[in-house]
Amino acid sequence: METKDSKKKTPGSPSTKADSPASFKALLSDPESPAKNDKAVGNSKSVKLPKLDDGTPREVWQRYFADQKPSPDNVAQLVRRLHQQKNYEHTIACIEVALIEQPPQPWMYEVLAFSMELAKRPKADVERVLLSRSDFTAANVPEMMLTAAYLKRLGFNERALAMYQQASRFAPARPEPYLRGLQIARELNDAKGVEWGAAGVLTNVWQAGYEAHHREADNIVAVVEESLRKAGRSSEADALKASVAAAHHRDLMLKLTWTGDADLDLSVEEPNGGICSVENPFTTAGGAYTHDGYGPKAANCFEEYIAASALSGDYLVRVSVLDGEVVGRRATLTIRRYVGTPDESTKTISIPIDGKDKVVRLSLNDGRRQALLERNAIDQAVGAQAIVINAQLAGGGGGGGIGVGGSRPFVTGSVPVVGAGGAIGFQPVITNIREGIGFSAMAVVTGDRRYVRLSVAPFFSQVIGVDKFTIPSGR
Repeated sequence: METKDSKKKTPGSPSTKADSPASFKALLSDPESPAKNDKAVGNSKSVKLPKLDDGTPREVWQRYFADQKPSPDNVAQLVRRLHQQKNYEHTIACIEVALIEQPPQPWMYEVLAFSMELAKRPKADVERVLLSRSDFTAANVPEMMLTAAYLKRLGFNERALAMYQQASRFAPARPEPYLRGLQIARELNDAKGVEWGAAGVLTNVWQAGYEAHHREADNIVAVVEESLRKAGRSSEADALKASVAAAHHRDLMLKLTWTGDADLDLSVEEPNGGICSVENPFTTAGGAYTHDGYGPKAANCFEEYIAASALSGDYLVRVSVLDGEVVGRRATLTIRRYVGTPDESTKTISIPIDGKDKVVRLSLNDGRRQALLERNAIDQAVGAQAIVINAQLAGGGGGGGIGVGGSRPFVTGSVPVVGAGGAIGFQPVITNIREGIGFSAMAVVTGDRRYVRLSVAPFFSQVIGVDKFTIPSGR
């Protein structure tokens, strides 16, 4: 399969996700807008429900699919109508037959679990459906987290925690699994879960407002540690304390501070040649640009760069003046190495501000990072940061985006499996490929409120070729 994809990355560009199961749930809950709902599930003609009293729900829908062979869009319309009529048993039967007769779609598992919950089906059955959804969307981190959220909502906290932990293994730089999983581990009083979640938060959460998340993680650890010691489990308490202490280590921290109404920018060229800045807030070398400051408020007059696990080598720190005046025409650069370890050191440098960029070279001899992060992990972290930024700007009209298109499922590979009697076959791997046009924009106002920096990101994607092939059944 070939795809044509053109995308320009800019800071703060919101991540997009087509055909979100959450959108279908919102669709089900809006019975007052049938026209909007029909448009959302497809442009196919409206379909009629079969006679629902002509046999059991399973028999009705088996006959319907055999006779009518409805399209996926038609199935979505049928499910929506049944759900609006609160006919949950027929909703369940319709989806169960559709899962057998057609290629499954992620929303089917979600709506099936939702309908089974409303129909008062056993929780164990609902749990199996959600876990099946997880199998269908394996290695898709956003879908895994959505499944975990449903498991949490239905009271399967242990399963939800395990799902968040699995998501963190696929995307270790993504902050959401740690943030949400830590809350569940606290409710379960799971010491190992708290250790995993707190260490993950302290190591990987660097979006705006990260300090509050770090404080909360420390507070949760303190409570759990105290309860462990009271219960006589000192060895577990010591292990938790040591793990969290290690998560507080920072190889390199840079902070630029000044006084006045100026807007200064800090950028850091890392040993591998990557540059961490406001335009590129997360790098494959582990750097995070955690604060973009501007005057005149003193509390906001700072720029910050943190590499919790950094590469060894030389770093070039560049200080640029965008606009405004700095009191005393000097800024202060504070360099902290190996924070939280016996080798911690702090150095302060006075930077003259005269309208020209200033460059400071520094070395880090014992960085802990041995390998670069994968680019997709960085994109996920940037996506999480963009969501926070756009949420902050949305109230003032600072950011937003539009998109037209959707996604289609394709078989992108096969996995060998062994069936009953030792027969060998192949299980297809199904991937949703996005097609369409998207456009997002984000505005950043300068410190003196005189200028606006506008970042735009167009997105074009189209499937231009599909190869057909046969998968051996193993018979």
